[in-house]
Amino acid sequence: MVKMIKIASLKQLKKVSKGGAEFFILLRFNLRSTKWIEWNEENMVFDVISFIDGSEQILTEKQLMDQEWTNIGFAITSGWLFKED
Repeated sequence: MVKMIKIASLKQLKKVSKGGAEFFILLRFNLRSTKWIEWNEENMVFDVISFIDGSEQILTEKQLMDQEWTNIGFAITSGWLFKED
């Protein structure tokens, strides 16, 4: 059985994405938007790769939480961001 970790805060995301990891936003009808997220502590940014289209972003904490940049922050606050453990 696959265990999933719900990401409930920006602090938790930083902790579990050090070194990079695969995350997903749970969408309607159990669809997923899978992303590779890595917290770069030295530069204080998140490196994000979307598996859907291969796009890459480098985002500050503020940008990550802003829905105009990405849905990751909204997914965190809504309880829809997960990591398989």
